[in-house]
Amino acid sequence: MEELLRQILSKLDNMEKGFLVFQEETRQRFEQMDGRLTEMNGRLVGLEREMGAVKERLDRVETRLKGVEARLDGVEARLDGVEFRLDGVETRLNGVETRLDGVETRLNGVETRLDGVENELREVKETLHRVETQLVDDVQILLRKIHEKVEEKSFEMDALNRRLHHAEAAIEQLQSKCDPLSWTCPLLKPVQQLSLIPV
Repeated sequence: MEELLRQILSKLDNMEKGFLVFQEETRQRFEQMDGRLTEMNGRLVGLEREMGAVKERLDRVETRLKGVEARLDGVEARLDGVEFRLDGVETRLNGVETRLDGVETRLNGVETRLDGVENELREVKETLHRVETQLVDDVQILLRKIHEKVEEKSFEMDALNRRLHHAEAAIEQLQSKCDPLSWTCPLLKPVQQLSLIPV
């Protein structure tokens, strides 16, 4: 009986060590993803500046600028123009944010599952503590249940790892659709139309 308890405790310790390693790897992956999102944000800022330069050149050509210059004489008219342009940029960035929200939702699902694994491992430890103070028959019954939970958690952790790899692949696929050397990017197509909106 004691040997069986030692084996189970050893398995639980190994699972806990494996989970800590998995948790560290997950944290590092989240940091890498955060860096990628920051890089994407920097690219969007650069594109927005380039769009602003193009818009200024088009404004000098278009005859509509005469009406805009008249409205810019007042502070209120200038603020209206700025707000209008910012609304256009915000509307186009909402498409990108929506897609990023989808990635974040998937990551939240993975995090929720990891929290569930932690809670269930905590329950296993509490159950093991109670087992040590109970009768031999109860100990044998609880040991069988612990064996079942250990197998179930190992399977769930493998499934979580596969889901995390799928999430990373989805993010990399999302980034691969953006060509940093050209203006063609499915995510930035609405932003490219900003210069075509009359002021």
